[in-house]
Amino acid sequence: MPKLEKSIVSLLFGLSVMLLGLGGILPTVQAKSRDSVELVTVGDSLTEGIGDTKNMGGYEQRIAKKIEHVDHRKVKTANFGKSGDRSDQILKRIQANPTAQKKIKRADVLIVTAGGNDLQQKLFKLIQTQKEPNIMPEIRHTKPQYQHKFEQLFAYLRAKNPHAPIFVYGNYNPLYVYLANRTDLNQAVHLYNGVNKDVALDDKNAYYVSVFKPLTYGQYQTAYKKAKLVREAKESAQGSTDNKMVAAALNQPNGEKNRYISPADHFHPNNQGYDIMTDELFKVMQKNKKVWLN
Repeated sequence: MPKLEKSIVSLLFGLSVMLLGLGGILPTVQAKSRDSVELVTVGDSLTEGIGDTKNMGGYEQRIAKKIEHVDHRKVKTANFGKSGDRSDQILKRIQANPTAQKKIKRADVLIVTAGGNDLQQKLFKLIQTQKEPNIMPEIRHTKPQYQHKFEQLFAYLRAKNPHAPIFVYGNYNPLYVYLANRTDLNQAVHLYNGVNKDVALDDKNAYYVSVFKPLTYGQYQTAYKKAKLVREAKESAQGSTDNKMVAAALNQPNGEKNRYISPADHFHPNNQGYDIMTDELFKVMQKNKKVWLN
């Protein structure tokens, strides 16, 4: 082989080795993983942690501890939950709170609970004034109003923080174990949950977290156990929240039938219930880890 040709071959070989060497490094270069995660929670009583006797802010401190244990990252949290707030009230409260706005803007992860009070205030009033067949038509009529309010809340959070993933919880029916024959109550919760889910899915970086099944049905997860609850409700004429037997059950300090609901108010999760909320959130967060951990 001529000397010049050998030199060219050697040069090309050297370049190929160098490029291959670089190629082995450059394509695998990724953004440095965070040493800590700033997690901000926004919402109603489920975010405030009502029913949590361990004072862990409901799911807030539980999810922080889980991330620290599994992903080995320090988690800084800020909780902006308030009991009783509807979605529009959550928005107004955040808009009036400079600290909340600052925390939301800097967050690596945003978590939202909303809709429970919007539905409850409508549903409980209807149950007391309307017959069962009239409930769902009335609830469907309220859906656009709730959707508008929740979209406004979500849009505000996204405008403040265009980059952080937003995890949106759905809600559950805490009265199912007492009124298992009232299918309209579950239907109403599903209708409002559909709003939360659709708004989340319409965003490119938001994720829906369902807790309906475990918190609504509690330990009565099988078809047999659910059917038994329905029979019991029918036999005792438990078709209304005004029913004396329901009222008596709800007034018992330790009489909660659902093992995941607090006996203090028969509405919010207890410690085990918040454990479940945390587990469901963690599953979704781990499935989408690349959008918040790196």
